[in-house]
Amino acid sequence: MLGSFRSPTDVCMKRPLTDEDLLERASIDGRVAFAMIAFVAGAGLVALLDRIGVPEGIVGVLGPVLAIAGLAMIGLLMHAVRISRFYAAGRAVPAPYAAFANVALVCGFLLPFLPPSAGAYAGPYLVAGLATGFVLVALVTGPLLRKTGAFSLPDLIAARFPGLSVRLSAVTIVAAASLAIGVAGFELSVRTLEAALGLGRGAAAILTGVVLILLAVPGGLSGVIWGATGAAGILLAAIVLPLAITLIAGEALPLPAFGDRAAWDSAVALIATWQGKQAVPAHGLAIFAAVALGIAALAPLLLPSTTAHDASESRKAGVSAIAWAFVAFAIVTASLAFAAIAAEQWLSGERPDRLPAFAYQASGSDLLRICGKAAATPEAALAACKEMLGFAGLVLRKEDYAPSGLWLLLAAPELREFGVAFSGLAAAGLIAISLVLAGAGIQSFATAVGHDAFYRVRDTSALTSRRLATTRLVMIAAIAASGWLIWTYGADPRRLASFAIMLSAAVVAPLLALALWPRASGTDAAIALLCGVATAGIVIALSGGAPDIDTLAMAAVIAAGVAFIAGFATSFLHSGGLATEGSAFVHGVLHGETDVLHHDKGA
Repeated sequence: MLGSFRSPTDVCMKRPLTDEDLLERASIDGRVAFAMIAFVAGAGLVALLDRIGVPEGIVGVLGPVLAIAGLAMIGLLMHAVRISRFYAAGRAVPAPYAAFANVALVCGFLLPFLPPSAGAYAGPYLVAGLATGFVLVALVTGPLLRKTGAFSLPDLIAARFPGLSVRLSAVTIVAAASLAIGVAGFELSVRTLEAALGLGRGAAAILTGVVLILLAVPGGLSGVIWGATGAAGILLAAIVLPLAITLIAGEALPLPAFGDRAAWDSAVALIATWQGKQAVPAHGLAIFAAVALGIAALAPLLLPSTTAHDASESRKAGVSAIAWAFVAFAIVTASLAFAAIAAEQWLSGERPDRLPAFAYQASGSDLLRICGKAAATPEAALAACKEMLGFAGLVLRKEDYAPSGLWLLLAAPELREFGVAFSGLAAAGLIAISLVLAGAGIQSFATAVGHDAFYRVRDTSALTSRRLATTRLVMIAAIAASGWLIWTYGADPRRLASFAIMLSAAVVAPLLALALWPRASGTDAAIALLCGVATAGIVIALSGGAPDIDTLAMAAVIAAGVAFIAGFATSFLHSGGLATEGSAFVHGVLHGETDVLHHDKGA
């Protein structure tokens, strides 16, 4: 049983790489090299077709089609029949590739929060919280999760605090947060497909669902992780190429430290105008703390850490991921600044009914607001501007339209007139990132429901084939339900991501902290969990109306504090003898080697 664990004297020594492991890694390197060569060749072919005069409508869709087909192929090739391969990618992902997968997931998570964005924006507090949380994932919670050998957070929590109530509660919380991330990624993919390929919402939802099934269902985490690795490479290449051409042409990048400071200031002013006048958050430090705690305990973002050979490899992957995340942040920032300046040149001073075709296509997907509305046609844009109070005349001013950060990234090559081939590659990168984020959320949800709840609670004697079949059915059902929801009603990725952060910070983070407190027992964990959920609910209810970012942050931070204090205090009400097993667990996690928990059947 995974619920038991080795004593500190029985913790296994670090397992060296066997000949089988080395052959597996050589095979992985070969597949990755083949995939990279195939993508580079495909990108070159797209650029060549653009140069020889192939119609733009064909060239523009080749990049996204290349990315979609590649992700689907990765999922099919990673078909898994072993438990460890399906739930942990065989523990065979080398550190550099796990780092790329981690960067892909965090980039996907950041897409809804790119400025300018609708609604309240917490600015530096949010950015600092996201950065801190990602560092904690890379260096602390991720390696610790890998060190235990657990497949998931609920599995780890239940191993430390045996008991049905704690297990099912942890499964429910983690599953809800993971599904929210999955739906957010699904919605981002649908929006990007609408804007990039001109698909209707129904067609985009069906296509996203089919690709997700092919990516995640056959191979489980193997497909998601290797898909994320490829997606990170596609996104970075798609954004870097236009910037590299700009540098070669002798133009400085719009960055404050080592670029064109005047262009940077201009871009910042434009984004501030489009962001609109918004109240400064009343609880900035609470936003920072809530986001950092929530990200550090967010199950989908921890998935790459579980795939490394051991905790040391997981930590190496974390260090590499932090470095690559910094690079990604710099190039995304430069691309956003370039696109903001170019968008202002394209749209300001133009009549609402005489804008470029790509502007109406983006507005129809709600990625570009024209006079406060999503206007898919020239007539709709003109009507929206005539109805808007304060519209000064026949032409648009910079305050009369508001692009989203996602559209600025998507349209950056076209806005700077690099051609549809580069625009297609940018779309390919954003679609791929959105798909793997959705896949990670669905994978984490299905693991919680199909493995941590069904197998661990209902049928611990189930054969491997039945366990995997159950989890795959959960994944297909979740993908189908998400597609129907988005097709019928739509979704707000920012609200979904914020909800996931709040749940993780309010409940999962204090449970993980208590897991490292030797005196804590299952009863203490149950009390902490109840206190966290109740406190968060009370804070939100007392705020009245729809909770804003200040309310969610305060609810998460207060709930996390109350939950931990409650569990910590009650741990002193029982005898110290109950802490013996907890001490062995904590000692093994902090001072032992990898795989503190006993291996799962089939792993």
